Amino acid sequence: MPEGPTILNLRNKLNRFRKKTVTEAGGYGDMDKTGIEGQQLLDIDSYGKNFIFVFRDFFVTVHLGLFGSMLINKRKKSNASFYLHFDDAQINFYIANTKRIEGKPQDHFNYRTDILKDNYDGELVLSTVQDKYKERMIGDVLMEQEIFAGVGNIIRIESLYRAKIHPASLVKDIPEKKLVFLIETVVNYAFEFLEQSDTVKEKTLIYGRKICPKDKRELIIEEMGKVKRKTYVCPKCQKMYS
Repeated sequence: MPEGPTILNLRNKLNRFRKKTVTEAGGYGDMDKTGIEGQQLLDIDSYGKNFIFVFRDFFVTVHLGLFGSMLINKRKKSNASFYLHFDDAQINFYIANTKRIEGKPQDHFNYRTDILKDNYDGELVLSTVQDKYKERMIGDVLMEQEIFAGVGNIIRIESLYRAKIHPASLVKDIPEKKLVFLIETVVNYAFEFLEQSDTVKEKTLIYGRKICPKDKRELIIEEMGKVKRKTYVCPKCQKMYS
């Protein structure tokens, strides 16, 4: 599943479509596409793992999920789940989930929880994590998109390792100073990911690895917590808080 930095890089490739008028909108997805044709695409934004296409009175979100993809001025042999065509160009999405929402994105999304936004609010995130998720494992909490929008499994694994926190640690047992450091690490690593999206898997410290680069011992690799995502842990370098 593409993570926030990958979506932001893809979104940046769509900047040229801003202010263009849609000549055709369609796809096999269930979303109502009535009224998109003839509309000017006012803006293209992103929130976490979602593309956002902004029109006058509504916006459309596109989520690629586990197997989705996007093509610009190209088509696959299979039908697109959603597409926007213009006079001289086209955007095609495959195996994507789309939603049409009335109003403006800022009234629907809290941009202060997007790890790649300039106004990401670490204090808000810290207080929310401590109040709302204190009984949860930190490895699960990092995947909560309402508070860590854009975090996927790579960012989750790498940030916990760099912060030296075991993913099975309950939030309530982790010292506040450590939580602050983890939140900062998540944001810093997200921007590092953004700069090297094409090669990020080649440069990870423990994601996709078998041996800890520091301790040289074998990593624990298993599905942990409620998220049931493959998790890589160094039992020595990452402290279990309890």
